[in-house]
Amino acid sequence: MEIRLDSSIEDVELRQSVKDLVATHPDSANVIERLISYYENKDNGKQAKRRKLDQNNQVFRLSDLSFGSPARKKYDLIITSSHLILYNAKLETIESQYSLDEFALGACVPTPEKTNKSFTFVLFLKNEDCIVFNTQDKGDIKMEQASNQSQTLTADKHKEIAQLLTTYARIPISLPSQDISVAAYLKAKDGYLFFLPTGILFGFKKPTLFFPLSSLAGNAFTSITQRTFDLVLSLKGPIYGNSGFKAIKEGEHETVEFSMISQEEFGPIDGYIKKAGINDQSMSEERRAPIKNNNTDEQNATDKENAKEEDSEEDENFEPSDNDDEDPLEYDTDAEEEENDDTSAQIDKEEEQDMLDESD
Repeated sequence: MEIRLDSSIEDVELRQSVKDLVATHPDSANVIERLISYYENKDNGKQAKRRKLDQNNQVFRLSDLSFGSPARKKYDLIITSSHLILYNAKLETIESQYSLDEFALGACVPTPEKTNKSFTFVLFLKNEDCIVFNTQDKGDIKMEQASNQSQTLTADKHKEIAQLLTTYARIPISLPSQDISVAAYLKAKDGYLFFLPTGILFGFKKPTLFFPLSSLAGNAFTSITQRTFDLVLSLKGPIYGNSGFKAIKEGEHETVEFSMISQEEFGPIDGYIKKAGINDQSMSEERRAPIKNNNTDEQNATDKENAKEEDSEEDENFEPSDNDDEDPLEYDTDAEEEENDDTSAQIDKEEEQDMLDESD
């Protein structure tokens, strides 16, 4: 079998090694030919992707953005009339591609725990995980539009990007009307809760989740201590985010509990809950603690009566020991009292007799 080595393998030494292998093992020729065809088709596929990208109706392109999901890499974000594309400019390949119809909504919030001010974008798909990327206030972002005009985004870049995504990608981006972000735990995962006009966002470690206001049946503040409290969200509709996450079934609704929230954050969160019209179920019958009996006098009287009955039962059930050295009276409280009374009477009689003798 003739193998296309000269045109397929540029490395002379490698090409000769393959020829020697085929000469020694003729049966390997078929496998090697299949390998060559496989990699040639793969390279052609990459070229096809590049050509497809060039032919797409590119609406705008944001260069060199830092992504956290689906991979921790830098991509160009490209919006076409029908798709959102993550493009690796160094390799000139499309890393990921999504139909614009797959997106449900998005959010943009200040990135927590960053020295330099930055903003994190989360784009939620309807049936898959989310796309996460961030922008820093420092530095500029290059944007190219369909008309081949390029411009630089400088101040308030996050607002301009949010507007571009809303207008051209048809992804509504929720921005915070006020900065309410608090540290919290979802089971063992630490993260931040962001209270936005359209819902509540938890991020940015997996799971990253979004709870639309329309999907919330209510909330409850639980496990309240001097320093922390928990926030339980009851669900009546879909939530968006990591597909592997599962809420807990509690009654007729599923619930998600966020714990270890600082008491300092209670006021702002409670204000948000009331303003958003979320049904606060903290004082519902299901969550009320059992009422303790405060009638201490009645309880004390009952305890005393029970104690008397126990003493009486102990005396009635008394059984003397077989040991002759033991005094059976020390186990019988009534007998002990009788012995003490007899002794006292005897002493009184003796003292009275002594007084009569002295008078004589």
